[in-house]
Amino acid sequence: MNLVWGGKGKFIDFLRIISLMYIGISLAATSVSALEFEVHQNNGEDLNAIMASGEILTGDLAILESIIESLPKKKNTAVYLKSPGGSLYEGMRIGLFFRSHGVKAVVEGGADCASACALAFLGGADRAGNSWRSSSTNSRLGFHAFSSDGYIDPDEVQAIVADILTYAEMVDAPLYIIVRALETSSQEMYWLDNYEICALGVKLWSNTEEKFLC
Repeated sequence: MNLVWGGKGKFIDFLRIISLMYIGISLAATSVSALEFEVHQNNGEDLNAIMASGEILTGDLAILESIIESLPKKKNTAVYLKSPGGSLYEGMRIGLFFRSHGVKAVVEGGADCASACALAFLGGADRAGNSWRSSSTNSRLGFHAFSSDGYIDPDEVQAIVADILTYAEMVDAPLYIIVRALETSSQEMYWLDNYEICALGVKLWSNTEEKFLC
C-alpha cells in the first residue's frame, strides 16, 4: 500500500483509485510523467523557481521531488503552475508535498491552473508551514467536481469526497472553495474572480500596477 504522510497524524491512500481523473481523461495504468519541469525565469539568488506545465499524471510527484532535492539550498522554493488538470490523487499528493516541504505555489502569469492543478496549488506553503499561494490578475484559477471514465458506486463517491475534505483540512484550504468545486459539474469550470482570490487568502499580483493587491 502506497501511503503518503499528510500532517496532523493522518494518512491517505492516494493510489486507491488510480484510474480516477479530475478532468475525465483516463489514466489507464500509466506511471509516465506528463508535467514538464524547467527552471523558471524568476529563479534567483534567494529563490529556487521551477516551472511545471502540462497534464498531471501519476509519477509527476516523484520527478518533482527528485528535482527539488537536487537544487541548491536557498531561502525560498516556488513552483509555478500551468496546467489544465489531470489525476485527482496525484494533484493532492503534490499539494501535500508543497505543504510538508515549504514549497510556495504560484499560478504562472497569463496561464490557467485548473482542476487537479488547482487542488495542488492549495498546498502551497512557506518554510514555516504557513499557507503561501499566489496568482495574478492575468491568470486563472479554476475548480470543478471530479469525474471518472468508469462507474463509481455511491460508497466510493463518498470515500473520494472524504479524501478531498481531509486533504483540504491538511493544507488549510478554505471550505468555501471545496464546496464550489464539488457543486460545479466536471464538464464546467468555476473560475475564481479577483475578489474571491483575495478573500481566500491568496496573494494577488497586479500586472498593471506591479504590486500585490492582497
